[in-house]
Amino acid sequence: MHKPYVWVFDRNGQNVRRKAPENIFHESDMYTTFGKNGERDLILEQGLSQLEMEFTRIRNSKINYGRDLTPDEHILLCAFTAAAQARTPANREHQRKQWERPLRMMERMTEAVANMTPDTKERFIASQPPRSVNSKGSIGYEEVKQMHENPLQTLLYPMIQATTPLLCKLDMAFLVSNDEIGFITSDHPCVWFDPDSCRRPPMYRGPALMYETIEITVPLSPTHCLLLNRQGMNGYIQVQPNVVHEVNRRTRFEADEYFVVQRNVKLDHWFDRGREPEDSWDRMHTRSGG
Repeated sequence: MHKPYVWVFDRNGQNVRRKAPENIFHESDMYTTFGKNGERDLILEQGLSQLEMEFTRIRNSKINYGRDLTPDEHILLCAFTAAAQARTPANREHQRKQWERPLRMMERMTEAVANMTPDTKERFIASQPPRSVNSKGSIGYEEVKQMHENPLQTLLYPMIQATTPLLCKLDMAFLVSNDEIGFITSDHPCVWFDPDSCRRPPMYRGPALMYETIEITVPLSPTHCLLLNRQGMNGYIQVQPNVVHEVNRRTRFEADEYFVVQRNVKLDHWFDRGREPEDSWDRMHTRSGG
């Protein structure tokens, strides 16, 4: 029997190779927690596996046939989207960098206190504000160290738990295409994109759920792509190839190391950064001199 395969490209479009789908998007012990004696805890891995199985069931029995989802299936698909955003190696390294600074600050503080004279240490401790033992707002050194060393094992479940109900409030559409290339995917497939971000001041350009123009896409297969939005787009929407290529452009730009295509094809449009709009914030303020 012929074994299916896909084509994997480096993010820059070079070094194309043919691989079986099961041989990509895999890293050993990426979500495994290890005990003090080296024992492996696979509860997070098993939870993600169950989520993937439920997603596959929904895709194969509902989405592929253009059928409506039940409320529970809607929630599950939002949880799958939250996981797709949070579980990637790129997000792991982002979270690790986020916790790098507080960890090093705590280490320097600990070292400084250890080197104090007894009198200085006593005065320093006395100068600190009282701290409640039951305070939920405090994070200790060991917790910060865990979030730095094992960000996915520590933060993945809370991130999915916090993001899922927010995604459930968005409109849910499925872009459907018969294009011969279809939707591509990548090692960071969940893309948050806001076409209006360039019209805002720099500090407000990050894609966020509070903006009406936010668009979140997740390729589900070469023929279907999930679109979460706040513009009233719902249900199954048949799209033309130019829409597919635009979604693929976003997917390719969001890729961390590689993107995946069902055929040995890449389009120049996927690498095109586009043109800055005439009414962008930067252009408008450059013209006004402000």
